Amino acid sequence: MTGDLKDPQRSIPTGTIAAQLTTSFVYFSLALVFGAAIDGSVLRDKNGQSMGGSMIVGELSWPSSWVLLGGSFLSTFGAALQCLCSAPRLLQSIAKDDVIPILSPFKKVTKNNEPFLGLIITIVIAEAAILLGAMDSIAAVVDFFFLMCYAFVNIICTMHSLLGAPNWRPRFQYYHWSLSLLGAVLCFFIMFSTHWDYALVSIFLCLLIYKYVEWKGAKKEWGDGIRGLALTTAQYSLMKIEEKDPHPKNWRPQLLLILSMPWAKELVDVRYLNLLNLASQLKAGKGLTIVTSFIRGSVTSPDDRKRAEQ
Repeated sequence: MTGDLKDPQRSIPTGTIAAQLTTSFVYFSLALVFGAAIDGSVLRDKNGQSMGGSMIVGELSWPSSWVLLGGSFLSTFGAALQCLCSAPRLLQSIAKDDVIPILSPFKKVTKNNEPFLGLIITIVIAEAAILLGAMDSIAAVVDFFFLMCYAFVNIICTMHSLLGAPNWRPRFQYYHWSLSLLGAVLCFFIMFSTHWDYALVSIFLCLLIYKYVEWKGAKKEWGDGIRGLALTTAQYSLMKIEEKDPHPKNWRPQLLLILSMPWAKELVDVRYLNLLNLASQLKAGKGLTIVTSFIRGSVTSPDDRKRAEQ
């Protein structure tokens, strides 16, 4: 859909903010109107027992309560169709990326390019949730997964902004990394303030999936934010080292070894191994050892450059 926009960089932020403001205004207005016009005891009656099992909103609907029931049915039916169409394709896309190996069977599609297995598993999960009947508890779990998604997106945006990632160039003029950090904090605050046990389980599941992907090894690499964090931390630590001579008790040996390494790794002279072992003993596992080698040749020669790359 973004490809159909004339100016996506302007239309997407404007439309998103306008949608958020509109829905927030409607919801807050409904809360204020209901609070001003309906008794508090009736509003707190979750199951509608004070009104014979009927809904107060349905009784206020015009011209009949069936308007509310029909609208609720159509809204639920539309959301269900949207999930049944988008969830299998999302599952297929994740499987095609080979990030989670256990999802590889869901890469298969039919002749019409339909993710049939993804559709089946989506229907099974949805039907199981319906048969359980505890929709309030299930809705809380689903909300927590959405909050986890939003929280990690905000954390990633904050990390990219603070680390100065070259590929992170937000063009929204009002963006600031503190807004992303505030969004992440709000997500975790809502999670722990509502159901702290669900929050811990959700975080544990995310860590479990991360460790599973790390253990199996993803076949594709898009760049890891942890690597950028480690690089920035190392750079900051090196810049913080004082230029003056270190204290004797904090001194660590820094060794430079110049070796004439052969082209084949399996033909390393035993003398070089002994020299490396001696360097390891001198620094006792501490400090830093830099191994260099001089290669004879010309930078204009393709063969010499190839050997140097090896």
